[in-house]
Amino acid sequence: MTNNLPKIAIVGYGAMGKVVEEIANRKSFPITAIYDIDKQLQSDPNLNFDVAIDFSTPDSLMENINFLASKRKNIVIGTTGWYDKMDEIRAIADKSNIGVVWGSNFSMGMQYFFRIIQRSAILMKKLDEFDVGIIETHHKKKKDSPSGTSISLAKYFLNELFTYDGYSTNPDECLHDSKKIPITSLRLGDVYGEHTVKIDSPYDTIELKHVAKNRSGLAMGALEAAKWINRKQGFYSFNEILSSYWS
Repeated sequence: MTNNLPKIAIVGYGAMGKVVEEIANRKSFPITAIYDIDKQLQSDPNLNFDVAIDFSTPDSLMENINFLASKRKNIVIGTTGWYDKMDEIRAIADKSNIGVVWGSNFSMGMQYFFRIIQRSAILMKKLDEFDVGIIETHHKKKKDSPSGTSISLAKYFLNELFTYDGYSTNPDECLHDSKKIPITSLRLGDVYGEHTVKIDSPYDTIELKHVAKNRSGLAMGALEAAKWINRKQGFYSFNEILSSYWS
């Protein structure tokens, strides 16, 4: 049953890494290596895997990417908060002829939500009096703020509406600059992830909301991405590889 599935390495064995392992075992993906602070990726002489799924930290991601690329290993980047390095990582993938999939959110439900938001942004072109705001809530251990998912949501409106030219997490800036989409980030308890898009006018309010019940959906998507990128080359977003699925 595992013949058509890639051998998987988990890089980063925190909460997400453990869920990836659990779902992989359930779906018969072979987990052949797990790397964390007690077993460093760079110290393993064997590297017996096809695709590495990285749910480590933004601080360690670049070192991991450079090392894996030097060993011609394909990568799924589940870590968030590194997007300022996008062009650098794309260049590494192209130079090394490896395959890389990244995503601000690997949940299939969120991918569906993205498309709802994209359609909403297109419809808003005809509605001059509507404003947009985003509220996201995650567990208090999440290191990046705002979430990569909330930035992706904002970009759907930025791509479609000339009324906005950016986003901001600073309420005062948004108050004085109506061309900034406000993003509010809350870090509370052990919330897996909630994203609410508010579309408001003087006459009515629309709320679109996605709530992650657990981390399993993210793990499932990351494994699907690993299966897709196995033996391929190039730099892809998770959104791109699902385009044919949703068409």
